[in-house]
Amino acid sequence: MTAATLVTLGGSAARTLVCIPHAGGSVVAFRAWVRGAAAAGLAVRAVHWEDEPGRSSIESRADALAAELQGIAEPWVLLGHSLGALIAAETIRRITGPAPELVVLCAAAPPGYPRDFPAGVLAAPEAAMVQYVTRLGGTPDDILMNPDFRPQLLEHLRNDLNLIERYEPAFDGPLTLPVSVYGGASDASVPIEALGGWQAFARKARVRIFPGNHFFLHGRPAEVCREVAADCMRTSPDRLGG
Repeated sequence: MTAATLVTLGGSAARTLVCIPHAGGSVVAFRAWVRGAAAAGLAVRAVHWEDEPGRSSIESRADALAAELQGIAEPWVLLGHSLGALIAAETIRRITGPAPELVVLCAAAPPGYPRDFPAGVLAAPEAAMVQYVTRLGGTPDDILMNPDFRPQLLEHLRNDLNLIERYEPAFDGPLTLPVSVYGGASDASVPIEALGGWQAFARKARVRIFPGNHFFLHGRPAEVCREVAADCMRTSPDRLGG
Protein backbone atom coordinates (compact mmCIF):
# COMPACT_ATOMS: atom_id res chain seq x y z
CA MET A 1 0.00 0.00 0.00
CA THR A 2 1.34 3.41 -1.02
CA ALA A 3 -0.12 6.72 0.11
CA ALA A 4 0.79 10.28 -0.89
CA THR A 5 0.10 13.33 1.24
CA LEU A 6 0.56 16.95 0.18
CA VAL A 7 2.28 18.94 2.93
CA THR A 8 1.77 22.70 2.83
CA LEU A 9 5.09 24.33 3.67
CA GLY A 10 3.90 27.93 3.73
CA GLY A 11 3.06 30.84 1.55
CA SER A 12 -0.16 31.86 -0.14
CA ALA A 13 -0.43 32.44 -3.87
CA ALA A 14 -2.74 32.00 -6.83
CA ARG A 15 -0.61 29.13 -8.17
CA THR A 16 0.57 26.05 -6.25
CA LEU A 17 3.91 24.34 -6.83
CA VAL A 18 3.70 20.64 -5.93
CA CYS A 19 7.21 19.25 -5.32
CA ILE A 20 8.27 15.58 -5.37
CA PRO A 21 11.60 14.94 -3.60
CA HIS A 22 14.66 13.06 -4.84
CA ALA A 23 15.65 9.52 -3.83
CA GLY A 24 16.39 9.51 -0.12
CA GLY A 25 14.78 12.94 0.24
CA SER A 26 11.68 14.24 1.99
CA VAL A 27 9.50 17.31 2.31
CA VAL A 28 12.30 18.89 4.35
CA ALA A 29 14.23 19.47 1.11
CA PHE A 30 11.68 22.10 0.04
CA ARG A 31 11.25 24.07 3.29
CA ALA A 32 13.76 26.68 2.15
CA TRP A 33 11.74 27.32 -1.02
CA VAL A 34 8.84 29.18 0.59
CA ARG A 35 10.17 32.75 0.40
CA GLY A 36 11.60 32.47 -3.12
CA ALA A 37 8.47 30.72 -4.34
CA ALA A 38 6.21 33.42 -2.88
CA ALA A 39 8.24 36.09 -4.70
CA ALA A 40 7.53 34.20 -7.93
CA GLY A 41 3.81 33.88 -7.17
CA LEU A 42 3.95 30.24 -6.04
CA ALA A 43 2.82 28.47 -2.86
CA VAL A 44 4.83 25.34 -2.04
CA ARG A 45 3.35 21.95 -1.22
CA ALA A 46 5.65 18.93 -1.01
CA VAL A 47 4.84 15.24 -1.30
CA HIS A 48 5.23 12.90 1.67
CA TRP A 49 5.21 9.15 0.97
CA GLU A 50 3.92 6.38 3.18
CA ASP A 51 4.74 2.98 1.77
CA GLU A 52 6.38 -0.31 2.66
CA PRO A 53 9.97 -0.66 1.38
CA GLY A 54 10.11 -3.38 -1.23
CA ARG A 55 6.37 -3.27 -1.82
CA SER A 56 6.06 0.06 -3.60
CA SER A 57 7.06 1.17 -7.08
CA ILE A 58 7.29 4.29 -9.18
CA GLU A 59 3.94 3.32 -10.65
CA SER A 60 2.24 2.82 -7.26
CA ARG A 61 3.52 6.17 -6.04
CA ALA A 62 2.22 7.78 -9.23
CA ASP A 63 -1.18 6.15 -8.71
CA ALA A 64 -1.34 7.46 -5.13
CA LEU A 65 -0.22 10.96 -6.06
CA ALA A 66 -2.63 11.25 -8.99
CA ALA A 67 -5.49 10.44 -6.62
CA GLU A 68 -4.27 12.98 -4.05
CA LEU A 69 -3.91 15.74 -6.65
CA GLN A 70 -7.57 15.58 -7.61
CA GLY A 71 -8.30 17.87 -4.65
CA ILE A 72 -6.34 20.84 -6.02
CA ALA A 73 -8.69 23.60 -7.14
CA GLU A 74 -6.25 26.43 -7.92
CA PRO A 75 -3.83 26.50 -10.90
CA TRP A 76 -0.81 24.33 -10.15
CA VAL A 77 2.56 23.08 -11.36
CA LEU A 78 4.09 19.64 -10.75
CA LEU A 79 7.86 19.55 -10.12
CA GLY A 80 9.89 16.39 -9.55
CA HIS A 81 13.56 16.10 -8.64
CA SER A 82 15.57 13.06 -9.82
CA LEU A 83 13.48 10.02 -8.79
CA GLY A 84 10.70 12.54 -8.26
CA ALA A 85 10.87 13.50 -11.93
CA LEU A 86 10.18 9.92 -13.02
CA ILE A 87 7.25 9.77 -10.60
CA ALA A 88 5.99 13.11 -11.97
CA ALA A 89 6.11 11.83 -15.56
CA GLU A 90 4.13 8.74 -14.57
CA THR A 91 1.69 10.78 -12.48
CA ILE A 92 0.59 13.07 -15.28
CA ARG A 93 -0.28 10.02 -17.37
CA ARG A 94 -2.75 9.06 -14.63
CA ILE A 95 -4.41 12.38 -13.77
CA THR A 96 -8.11 12.43 -14.57
CA GLY A 97 -9.03 15.73 -12.90
CA PRO A 98 -7.68 19.24 -13.50
CA ALA A 99 -4.22 19.01 -15.08
CA PRO A 100 -1.17 21.05 -14.09
CA GLU A 101 -0.24 24.08 -16.15
CA LEU A 102 3.32 22.79 -16.39
CA VAL A 103 5.41 19.74 -15.45
CA VAL A 104 9.01 20.43 -14.41
CA LEU A 105 11.46 17.51 -14.48
CA CYS A 106 14.69 18.28 -12.61
CA ALA A 107 18.04 16.44 -12.64
CA ALA A 108 16.66 13.28 -14.20
CA ALA A 109 17.58 11.23 -17.23
CA PRO A 110 14.60 9.95 -19.23
CA PRO A 111 13.33 6.36 -18.98
CA GLY A 112 15.71 3.90 -20.58
CA TYR A 113 18.85 5.96 -19.97
CA PRO A 114 21.62 4.00 -18.14
CA ARG A 115 21.68 4.67 -14.39
CA ASP A 116 24.96 5.32 -12.61
CA PHE A 117 24.20 4.14 -9.09
CA PRO A 118 25.60 0.76 -7.91
CA ALA A 119 23.87 -2.22 -9.50
CA GLY A 120 21.85 -4.43 -7.17
CA VAL A 121 21.48 -1.36 -5.02
CA LEU A 122 19.80 -3.06 -2.06
CA ALA A 123 22.85 -5.30 -1.54
CA ALA A 124 25.58 -2.96 -2.83
CA PRO A 125 28.55 -2.47 -0.47
CA GLU A 126 28.34 0.51 1.83
CA ALA A 127 31.59 1.91 0.43
CA ALA A 128 30.08 1.97 -3.06
CA MET A 129 26.98 3.76 -1.79
CA VAL A 130 29.05 6.36 0.05
CA GLN A 131 31.11 6.95 -3.09
CA TYR A 132 27.91 7.43 -5.11
CA VAL A 133 26.45 9.93 -2.62
CA THR A 134 29.75 11.82 -2.53
CA ARG A 135 29.84 12.04 -6.32
CA LEU A 136 26.31 13.46 -6.41
CA GLY A 137 27.14 16.19 -3.91
CA GLY A 138 24.51 17.82 -1.76
CA THR A 139 25.14 15.78 1.40
CA PRO A 140 27.54 17.31 3.94
CA ASP A 141 30.51 15.06 4.78
CA ASP A 142 29.86 15.35 8.51
CA ILE A 143 26.40 13.82 8.01
CA LEU A 144 27.52 11.16 5.55
CA MET A 145 30.39 10.08 7.78
CA ASN A 146 28.36 10.11 11.00
CA PRO A 147 28.12 6.45 12.13
CA ASP A 148 24.79 7.14 13.84
CA PHE A 149 23.12 8.79 10.86
CA ARG A 150 24.76 7.14 7.81
CA PRO A 151 23.00 3.73 8.03
CA GLN A 152 19.57 5.36 8.11
CA LEU A 153 20.44 7.71 5.24
CA LEU A 154 21.78 4.89 3.07
CA GLU A 155 18.86 2.58 3.81
CA HIS A 156 16.37 5.25 2.76
CA LEU A 157 18.41 5.95 -0.37
CA ARG A 158 18.74 2.25 -1.27
CA ASN A 159 14.99 1.72 -1.00
CA ASP A 160 14.25 4.69 -3.24
CA LEU A 161 16.92 3.83 -5.83
CA ASN A 162 15.51 0.31 -5.92
CA LEU A 163 12.32 1.84 -7.34
CA ILE A 164 14.36 3.12 -10.29
CA GLU A 165 16.21 -0.18 -10.66
CA ARG A 166 12.89 -2.06 -10.91
CA TYR A 167 11.19 0.54 -13.09
CA GLU A 168 9.94 -0.75 -16.44
CA PRO A 169 8.27 2.21 -18.15
CA ALA A 170 5.52 1.58 -20.66
CA PHE A 171 4.86 4.97 -22.21
CA ASP A 172 2.17 4.42 -24.85
CA GLY A 173 2.42 7.92 -26.26
CA PRO A 174 4.08 11.31 -25.73
CA LEU A 175 3.26 13.47 -22.73
CA THR A 176 0.74 16.05 -23.90
CA LEU A 177 1.16 18.69 -21.19
CA PRO A 178 3.80 21.44 -21.34
CA VAL A 179 7.08 20.06 -19.95
CA SER A 180 10.24 21.84 -18.82
CA VAL A 181 13.46 19.93 -18.11
CA TYR A 182 15.98 21.51 -15.74
CA GLY A 183 19.51 20.25 -15.16
CA GLY A 184 22.74 21.18 -13.43
CA ALA A 185 25.75 22.09 -15.56
CA SER A 186 28.08 20.01 -13.39
CA ASP A 187 25.73 17.14 -12.53
CA ALA A 188 27.94 14.04 -12.43
CA SER A 189 24.92 11.74 -12.45
CA VAL A 190 22.81 13.23 -15.25
CA PRO A 191 24.93 14.78 -18.02
CA ILE A 192 23.53 17.66 -20.01
CA GLU A 193 23.23 15.56 -23.17
CA ALA A 194 20.89 13.14 -21.39
CA LEU A 195 18.31 15.84 -20.67
CA GLY A 196 17.39 16.26 -24.33
CA GLY A 197 16.25 12.64 -24.31
CA TRP A 198 13.02 13.77 -22.65
CA GLN A 199 11.98 15.23 -26.00
CA ALA A 200 11.25 11.68 -27.14
CA PHE A 201 8.55 11.59 -24.44
CA ALA A 202 7.45 15.24 -24.63
CA ARG A 203 8.14 16.73 -28.05
CA LYS A 204 8.05 20.37 -26.96
CA ALA A 205 10.05 19.89 -23.77
CA ARG A 206 12.08 22.99 -22.97
CA VAL A 207 15.57 22.26 -21.54
CA ARG A 208 17.16 24.78 -19.16
CA ILE A 209 20.63 24.41 -17.61
CA PHE A 210 21.48 25.97 -14.23
CA PRO A 211 24.87 26.31 -12.57
CA GLY A 212 25.48 23.54 -10.04
CA ASN A 213 25.45 19.79 -9.51
CA HIS A 214 22.66 17.22 -9.05
CA PHE A 215 21.20 19.37 -6.27
CA PHE A 216 21.37 22.69 -8.16
CA LEU A 217 17.71 23.44 -7.46
CA HIS A 218 18.23 23.48 -3.69
CA GLY A 219 21.21 25.79 -4.03
CA ARG A 220 19.21 28.40 -5.96
CA PRO A 221 15.49 27.84 -5.21
CA ALA A 222 14.48 31.44 -5.89
CA GLU A 223 16.00 31.29 -9.39
CA VAL A 224 14.32 27.96 -10.10
CA CYS A 225 10.96 29.31 -8.93
CA ARG A 226 11.32 32.39 -11.13
CA GLU A 227 12.00 30.14 -14.11
CA VAL A 228 8.98 27.97 -13.28
CA ALA A 229 6.76 31.06 -13.21
CA ALA A 230 8.27 32.31 -16.49
CA ASP A 231 7.73 28.92 -18.13
CA CYS A 232 4.08 29.01 -17.09
CA MET A 233 3.73 32.28 -18.97
CA ARG A 234 5.62 30.91 -21.98
CA THR A 235 3.38 27.85 -22.20
CA SER A 236 0.12 29.82 -22.00
CA PRO A 237 -0.31 29.83 -25.81
CA ASP A 238 0.13 26.03 -25.83
CA ARG A 239 -2.56 25.61 -23.18
CA LEU A 240 -4.90 27.96 -25.02
CA GLY A 241 -4.27 26.27 -28.35
CA GLY A 242 -2.21 29.15 -29.78
